[in-house]
Amino acid sequence: MFVSVAGTLMVRRLINVEVLERHNEVAGFIYAVIGVVYAVLLGFAAVTVWEGYDKAQAAVEREADDLADLFRDAQTFPRDTRTQIENQIRNYVGLVVEKEWPAMAERQSSQEVWDAYTQLWKSYYQFQPENDQQRTWYAHSIAKLNDLSDQRRLRLLSSRAGGVPTMMWAALVGAGAITIAFSFLFGTQSATAQIVMSAGLAFTIALVMLAIIALEQPFAGISRIGPQTFERLETILKQLEAAGSG
Repeated sequence: MFVSVAGTLMVRRLINVEVLERHNEVAGFIYAVIGVVYAVLLGFAAVTVWEGYDKAQAAVEREADDLADLFRDAQTFPRDTRTQIENQIRNYVGLVVEKEWPAMAERQSSQEVWDAYTQLWKSYYQFQPENDQQRTWYAHSIAKLNDLSDQRRLRLLSSRAGGVPTMMWAALVGAGAITIAFSFLFGTQSATAQIVMSAGLAFTIALVMLAIIALEQPFAGISRIGPQTFERLETILKQLEAAGSG
């Protein structure tokens, strides 16, 4: 905004306002084309990062849902198997919050969580259903376990996403500079009015760019996704365990 104000004042000092006014009509047509092209480019980048952020948030929530379903479905299994699965799910959830969330901020994953995830799979590999009821719930649990794998993979991939490509950022910054600079070439009798318009344009562009920066890294950006979903899941698991015991 300060640059736009300084640029407006400099151009008005170097070029007579009457000269600028004579070219307002032509400049308006050209500026309209530049504005439309840049609006499309800026909007495309904003929508792209928002969709990535939304998918990452959805993956976290669905992963938590799958874990809650696995915990509940395990109530139909024999006591030893049920206790083993419940403990492994609680351990996995706790490690995700304590270990993997900080690791995702660095675009990494936690080996401890990978080990807990592998142990959970092994428990299902080793379990042999003894009756039709257990077979039904076992098949349902395997489907949930596969979906858990998909959502975990999507969460980790989202944490390692590169965000907006460098070339796109170059286009956004370069085209934004041209769009703002072009506003200096309009001639208005009131310098204050032109300064306000140029500063408002610069503020709008900067605000959208800030939103893009905030959302392009779902687990490391300004508006990062926190582990609150998994923290709430820990409470839910306690409630399910109490209900199962009852």
